[in-house]
Amino acid sequence: KSKKQWYQRRVAITAGGGAPKCKRCEKSVYAAEELKALGFVWHKTCFKCSGCEKRLESGKEVEHDEKPWCKNCYGKRFGPKGVGGGATAGCLQTSEEGKSSSKYKNTNQPAKQLNLGTQEKCVFCEKTVYAAEKLIVLNKIFHKTCVKCKGCSKVMSPGDVLEHENDIYCKHCHTNTFGPEGTK
Repeated sequence: KSKKQWYQRRVAITAGGGAPKCKRCEKSVYAAEELKALGFVWHKTCFKCSGCEKRLESGKEVEHDEKPWCKNCYGKRFGPKGVGGGATAGCLQTSEEGKSSSKYKNTNQPAKQLNLGTQEKCVFCEKTVYAAEKLIVLNKIFHKTCVKCKGCSKVMSPGDVLEHENDIYCKHCHTNTFGPEGTK
């Protein structure tokens, strides 16, 4: 919802004067207990999943018919029909369930072959680098544990790296090896 729509809704809610009203319990919401989400004002304790009643954090909810849902309940209730719901939904359905229409249809065709493409290699150890362990330093790809000083082998964070002739050094080793005579 746009900020203008949210403001108009809030003005309408508070038209009677006083504090804005909670979307769930319709009682006054004061600043210390206020949570803004889905274009409404809520008590922090009233902002719960409409399915399982679990308390939600603003920004982690899924909205359906102006009601908050946790991702799990939303998937079970409104996702594809099947066993379990959510990520496993769509495996089995009865003929009655198949007749119901949903505005969420998967129109993607399954891939016939998984193409991983070229796998990135670490500049230091030359082994494959996966996303969880990837670190880009000086436009080169490393494992997090392979960002080591050539002089002392200390593992470094990207901000501590200095380069000299395609090798990386910590500030101390770089200064001692390549710095002016007075700093060695």
